[in-house]
Amino acid sequence: MTRTAIIAGGSIAGLASAKALSAIFDRVLVLEPDQIDKGNVARKGTPQANHVHGLLKGGGDALTEIFPGLPEHLERAGAVPCNFSNEVRWYINKKWMPRFEGSLTIYFQTRPLLENCLREEVRALANVELIHECRVVDFLLDDAHRRVAAAVVRLENGAKETLPGDFFVDAMGRGSFFPRWLKREGFGEVPEDHIKVNLGYASCLLELPDEARDWKSILIYPKGPSEIRGSTLVRVENGKWLLTLAGYHNEHPPADIEGFLAFAKSLPRPDIYEAVKNAKILSDIRLHKFPYGQWRHYDDLPDFPLGILPVGDTNTSLNPLFGQGMSVTALSVGALARSIGGVTFDSIETMAHIKNSYFLELRKIFATPWDLALGQDFRYPETIGKKPFGLKLKNSLKSIIMGSSSIDIIERFYQIVHLVEKERTLYHPKWVWKYLSAGFKRTG
Repeated sequence: MTRTAIIAGGSIAGLASAKALSAIFDRVLVLEPDQIDKGNVARKGTPQANHVHGLLKGGGDALTEIFPGLPEHLERAGAVPCNFSNEVRWYINKKWMPRFEGSLTIYFQTRPLLENCLREEVRALANVELIHECRVVDFLLDDAHRRVAAAVVRLENGAKETLPGDFFVDAMGRGSFFPRWLKREGFGEVPEDHIKVNLGYASCLLELPDEARDWKSILIYPKGPSEIRGSTLVRVENGKWLLTLAGYHNEHPPADIEGFLAFAKSLPRPDIYEAVKNAKILSDIRLHKFPYGQWRHYDDLPDFPLGILPVGDTNTSLNPLFGQGMSVTALSVGALARSIGGVTFDSIETMAHIKNSYFLELRKIFATPWDLALGQDFRYPETIGKKPFGLKLKNSLKSIIMGSSSIDIIERFYQIVHLVEKERTLYHPKWVWKYLSAGFKRTG
């Protein structure tokens, strides 16, 4: 009997899920609403793809576990390898972080290039079919109202079809209809945490003057409440640079060139403005707004349908200023593969185990990026939402860590930021003693 997995959405979450499930299912269908044969161009369904997208070390490692040849593929396509601690200039906590030869190698590229590389990898799989201009509009349950049995899709010509399957993945992102579907089908309303930040950002591609630089990126992270504007400048493929300007709580950059550069000049540090003031702008300045971060707690529902699991932004949608989104998506797909691998789909008990295992691991994955983002977001009194436990104490400790001159301490902090390690390890007694000892030596 042929076992079929159906994935709603062909973005990064959907493509990674397809590769992970291709080793488990006989047939995998990836259903993508957009036209996907446009090369390295942002799709209509991902308007945020025109802006800087970071792939953190933890996310890159997770994607490489799914796509073993990905680093080499990215480099062939033009992605820029970067030693984060040495080739990135990072202003955070009102100071420049020390630069040193660390262990975190990452890649800079536009999001369309990354998607295209993943798509090429998936298209090489004999048992995976990518179907574009095909939108999933509904799911159908079995007769027992317990397990998802089919997806209803709308094709480009407006016709609808029903596609049966053995397992389903919701990779439709932040705007997924899945929460509404769950409520409609009697499973209840999904509890959500919302953190209102009213972030706005603007981006464009640049050609910088031809001169020597000892860096591949500059990051300027504002520290609230006194600093409210930030920016990221990164070198991407084809010798181009991508610049994103951002501001919290309606301090948004404009789309006209004069206003855009004036915003860059107003950043807490002048370094990005000085780097780009004589640059050639190669694209339109594109705007995007991010009203709030959200975490949908599917695992808190007293009942949940079997045979379907959500990945990526349909679970958590994080403040894009911190570049965690793609990495959290990759980590969640890794959790999906581990939960499903080596099991059968022939019993309700097995399907329930898959669901429980997956949601338990997701909660652990999301805890660190969610806490890190909120630690910065809640430095602004205008931010609205549920504050994490111990916020003030954690922020005080992080300020000590970011102010340290110890390479060991900073490297440890970077491992947390890059989702290689869990945030809770920052607070282990042996490390807290190191932070405090370093602080005493500096002030003694």
